[in-house]
Amino acid sequence: MTRVATVLFVYAHPDDESFGIAGTAMKLRDEGHITGLLTLTRGDVGMWFGKEKGSWTPEELARERSKEWREATTVIGFDHCRLLEWPDGALGDSPVDRVTADVVQLVRELRPEVVCTFGPEGAGSEHDDHRAASFFALRGFHRAGLADQYPDRGPAHQAKRLFFNASPFIADFPIIAMTPTHTIDIKKYEERKKQAFECHKTQFKDRDRFYQMIERRRGKESFHLAVDRSGTASSADDLFR
Repeated sequence: MTRVATVLFVYAHPDDESFGIAGTAMKLRDEGHITGLLTLTRGDVGMWFGKEKGSWTPEELARERSKEWREATTVIGFDHCRLLEWPDGALGDSPVDRVTADVVQLVRELRPEVVCTFGPEGAGSEHDDHRAASFFALRGFHRAGLADQYPDRGPAHQAKRLFFNASPFIADFPIIAMTPTHTIDIKKYEERKKQAFECHKTQFKDRDRFYQMIERRRGKESFHLAVDRSGTASSADDLFR
């Protein structure tokens, strides 16, 4: 088995973790690895399934989605979780250095070998916040390794690999996504992945799409190796080698 390592996942909204990488995170933890999650917004300008638009405030939705996020991350079993309060729907307009500093801080705290995030295309949905999360994760990945950058956020640490979420081309379910270089078998974890998504009740407008993705991906989660500083040959079914 690969030696014990740490993986940090960086995403935009509560529910991104359940949609995309929950099975991989579960598998990694079962193998003895350390997993962390950084979610950059509380999703406060999204929709609230089952409620009429305008019948809730952004703060009420943020509180509910934060609760759902805590429940889902418990199901998944992350070792470390952090939920920030950068503006939902406007993450890309946030102060670049301040958001980057938050990413750098967690990279330096957890000292991961691997960082995973959305691709620059926005991971299928082309959501502006997803694209922004990709930018900030990539920027933080590089700058966390430079001692003269954000020195107040801890001692420098250079992660070895950065992966983007990816998806194989499926003719009857086409989405814009990175082409996979790595594919993880998560069949054993599909039921728990569903349980994690079911925690996000405010987002059940996406429930049908979630289960379509589960069915079409046939027990797999895919990643695209975007940056590799490991100096080792790549194995298509292992994020570390």
